[in-house]
Amino acid sequence: MSAATGSLTQNADVRELFGILHDNNIDTRDLTAIISSVAAMERQLSAAVNELTSMRRELAAMREERSHPVKTALEKEVRLLSDKIKGIRAKLKAVKDGIISECRRAVAAFKGAGVSALNNLAGFFEIKPALESLRSSISDGITSNQASIARIERISEAHHTAGRAIRNIGRAISGQEPVPDIKANGALARLIETPFRVQLRSLTGSLREVNRALAGLDRLEKAAARRAEHDRPSTLGTMKALQQQVNQKKRDAPAQEKARQNEAAI
Repeated sequence: MSAATGSLTQNADVRELFGILHDNNIDTRDLTAIISSVAAMERQLSAAVNELTSMRRELAAMREERSHPVKTALEKEVRLLSDKIKGIRAKLKAVKDGIISECRRAVAAFKGAGVSALNNLAGFFEIKPALESLRSSISDGITSNQASIARIERISEAHHTAGRAIRNIGRAISGQEPVPDIKANGALARLIETPFRVQLRSLTGSLREVNRALAGLDRLEKAAARRAEHDRPSTLGTMKALQQQVNQKKRDAPAQEKARQNEAAI
């Protein structure tokens, strides 16, 4: 079973780290935001997969339209989108595995060195490259989805235009008025409009969440930098401390010299 199977919030390593952070009054809001965004992406991509599965079933059920050009085009685009979603989910799993691994590492550091080991919490979450790669794949998926919608609509329009022309030739021969349009097959029209746009909403939502996760990671990094700056002695402070040591030595020098003279006299 994968380490990332199931919800991150239910993972033992994640829960242990959050318990340590809460017990030591360490702010968990940004880390919580990252994990919440990952969970939201999982839900959205799961909805996208369910929609594609449903679309496949409906297309397979259209036996009487086996060679319909729009149906054939839809089947091709579904395969293309399925591959895109599969790749995105694999990258999301890599992000989840990374979060779990880093939580485990942070817990081990705490047990070995105490709470000071968690001052730079962002240092344990080196998942930025994985998140950026995920964002790139989601953006590519959105572009591919939009292209699929455009291709399907072009093929559908071309098919209906050809059908209208052929029908009107027959009507003209029989002396009837031409028809302005022929409605698309109801089931195919529904498959063109709804599922692909559901995919687009799911991917757009996932892109929004991965950007939120990256923003949360950025806040963690900035918070760690602020703590490091606060804990690091200033140059002026260091110079003052050294000067105080020099002054103290000067004050102590006469007494030390007198003590050596007394020892010599004895």
